[in-house]
Amino acid sequence: MKLCMIQASQLPEEFRDMAFGILKPSFEKVLRPDTKVILKGLKSGLMGDNYLDFDNPYFSLLNKRGIVEAVIEAEKEGFDAAWVNCFGDPGVAEARHAVNMPVFGPAESSMLFACQLGRKFAIITANMPNQVPQVEEQVRLHRLEGRLIPNGVRLDKDPFPEAFPRYIQDPKVAAESTEAVARECVADGADVIIIGCCGTGPLCSMAGFNKITVRGQDVPILDPVMVVAKTAEMAVDIRKGVGLPIPSRVGGRAIPSKEDMARVRSAFGLPA
Repeated sequence: MKLCMIQASQLPEEFRDMAFGILKPSFEKVLRPDTKVILKGLKSGLMGDNYLDFDNPYFSLLNKRGIVEAVIEAEKEGFDAAWVNCFGDPGVAEARHAVNMPVFGPAESSMLFACQLGRKFAIITANMPNQVPQVEEQVRLHRLEGRLIPNGVRLDKDPFPEAFPRYIQDPKVAAESTEAVARECVADGADVIIIGCCGTGPLCSMAGFNKITVRGQDVPILDPVMVVAKTAEMAVDIRKGVGLPIPSRVGGRAIPSKEDMARVRSAFGLPA
């Protein structure tokens, strides 16, 4: 099985190995040995070094085009499934209407898995401007407000741009920062904690941080990259094993014909 992990930004070649090294601990312990994961950056898209660009709805719309093009390319290259490596799940819904292979997002996958593990969950997201309302919108999109604790989307303790280099140097620092907020969330009723960042989550996995113990009971800490990777692998196994249609193609989920795809893409100057 071959899975494509698509970074939601351009990824210079010199940073590719470092990025994969950070992300690999998220899934290497849960995927089968014969499942291969390849990281793909965008050929055309935002650069990951300016976080504020991703807050601009117009810039984000333009970036989604690069994400969907990367998904289309991955399918042509023979990948069995793909996921977009950003907790905002950018371009996931659009890509599902452009390719036949399964496409997943870490936010959707993690929230639905959290609902299977506990009654209420909380999300700890990167400490950057506008992150809380963006993640809250993801919760509303999937109609999971009733499974979120009050004030259930919370910021990490440390400002992300300054903290992330320290997290890379010592993943235990990332785990300690996340744990402090996680304990507050559990005190307020959370049964499951989701790390709402595809940068911090893998570093916490690298540090071996996947649970906290409260009053002698264990509370799961979900790394979204780990969950979405396993979700993609599971979907491919089921699809190949019994022929289950993944995703459903009824109604508005129907995929365009080759003729319609070529016609519309050509109208926007894209190769047919």
